[in-house]
Amino acid sequence: MVRDLLKDGEVGRFFRGNLHCHSNRSDGLLQPDEVVGAYRDAGYDFICLSDHFEAEYGWHITDTRPLRDEHFTTIVGAELSSAPWDERDAYWVTAAGLPLDFEAPPADGHAGAIRRASERGAFVIMLHPGLNNLPLAAADGLPALDAVHAVELYNHNLAVAAHPDGANGAYMLDGLLEKGYRLLVNAGDDAHFGHPSDRFGGWVEVHCDRLDPEALLRSLKAGRYYSTQGPSFREVLLDGEQLRVETSEAYAISLTGGGDRWQSGQERTGEEGESITKAGLRSRPLPRLLRPRHRRRCRGETSMEQSDLSLTHTESDRVLRSAVRIC
Repeated sequence: MVRDLLKDGEVGRFFRGNLHCHSNRSDGLLQPDEVVGAYRDAGYDFICLSDHFEAEYGWHITDTRPLRDEHFTTIVGAELSSAPWDERDAYWVTAAGLPLDFEAPPADGHAGAIRRASERGAFVIMLHPGLNNLPLAAADGLPALDAVHAVELYNHNLAVAAHPDGANGAYMLDGLLEKGYRLLVNAGDDAHFGHPSDRFGGWVEVHCDRLDPEALLRSLKAGRYYSTQGPSFREVLLDGEQLRVETSEAYAISLTGGGDRWQSGQERTGEEGESITKAGLRSRPLPRLLRPRHRRRCRGETSMEQSDLSLTHTESDRVLRSAVRIC
């Protein structure tokens, strides 16, 4: 039986979206309608305007519903913090799918807002763990971490501005997977419109039957999406123990697993530097992790549990990547 690990066999198409950006309702520079207009004009289908939900900004959820039309939609959400920003092990999340009457947390209970957001149906993404070099060793003590659905693997604003080493969240993602958390992968802009290059560099492609906020959220939670800086996944099919992958032009198509990933990974490249668009990869043997303590059921749950499928493409001396979690 052939299993569709990217689309779950669902009818629909991919919609491009950004789940991490800011307006002047918090620390961004543009009005919400200007942010939406910029992404619409850049060819996106939706955004979540994730303005900071903090006392400094009046515990405000930016209402983007009036900015929707038949060709572009928004997911109402915000960026929440687990603690006051000056605490060493504070972390931040996008909560995509919040009600406008979402209540402010008590002064000593920021992380409670993250848990409440998840309980109320939001898709919760840990953002830029490298921003404050959040230690992996602190993970077991992080409040509400089990409410997180995904980790931001790439933060475009950090990558192109003054903190490129903080843009990559792979250390946190892989470390949490090793600890048994079930997590998906995200890429986002963190656009504040503070300099010309802080947007349109990392996004999600969500497979859905229609451009609707609730439908998009269901697809995100089900993992029917991939995160990218440019390269595209077209098909990811599991046929017995063979993984068949179709992509846009790429330099390499790679499959890695948890644990001894450097020993078990597989990579396919074109001949003599030519691009590659198809690959067949063995789904076994890949190392299995310890049974997860936090079992979010993921699509394609087989012995490929907690595997990464990634593309690499080189353009003008810049390496662009795309990733999908197969778990």
